[in-house]
Order: sequence, then C-alpha cells, then structure tokens
Amino acid sequence: KENKKNISFNLDLKNEICEVLVNKNKLLQAFLNLIDNSISIAKNNTKILLKSEINNNQFVVIKIYDQGKKINIGDKDKIFQRFYSDRDDNKEQHTGLGLSIAREIIISFKGSLELTETDNQDYLGACFMVKLPLKARQAS
Repeated sequence: KENKKNISFNLDLKNEICEVLVNKNKLLQAFLNLIDNSISIAKNNTKILLKSEINNNQFVVIKIYDQGKKINIGDKDKIFQRFYSDRDDNKEQHTGLGLSIAREIIISFKGSLELTETDNQDYLGACFMVKLPLKARQAS
C-alpha cells in the first residue's frame, strides 16, 4: 500500500536473538493487521513505534504504539470481537475483523495480545502488546 499519510515507522528492537515456535506467515499476518489498524486510525505525519524486549527469559514482548486516536481502555475486550468497529471515518473500508484475527493467531501460538495503557509519552494513541513464549533452550 502507498503511504499517503506520511507515517513514520520507528523500531526499537533488542539485538538479542530469541526463538519462538510460530508459523511465520501467520505471525506476519497478525502484525500486518495490527500495523494496518494503527495506520487506519493515524492522522497525517504521525509515527508508529514497534518495540521489543525479553521478559524474564520466558517471553518476547512486542509493543506497537501509535499517535492516533486513543482507545478507551474500558473497551479492551470489545475491540477484539469480530466485526466490532468504533471508527468515525472510512467505516466501509474496514471489516472489523483485523484485531480479532490477530488475537486468534497470537493465541494459537500460546501467546497473548491485548490493548494496554501506553508507557511512552511520545505515543499517546493505542498501545497493543503481543507476548509470545520463548522456545525452551536445550541444556548443553
């Protein structure tokens, strides 16, 4: 897709190698759905941030921050329901399935996807947190 909104993507990814047991195409689809959601809500000339960290050597946590419309945290379960949309604009271009599908994919990998409060003052829109279990390392 052409980026007509002039949205910048920033990455803050740890250089640690981590392994997760996933279907890479399905995982890519989940992330594309999340990023597409952020783009569709974003205003022109804003930014999206993808940040990763390792949590207790058990999980990789990836947060997707945007500078778009903040989602009411009270709706954090409702937004993952199929066909749900709280969009004001371009409703006809969105099925309300993207977040639902992304969550189902992440859950199928024994992970979690949730809307969370932002912890980054430069990104006060939505913050989605993906948590995936790390592949167990073999003792040597």
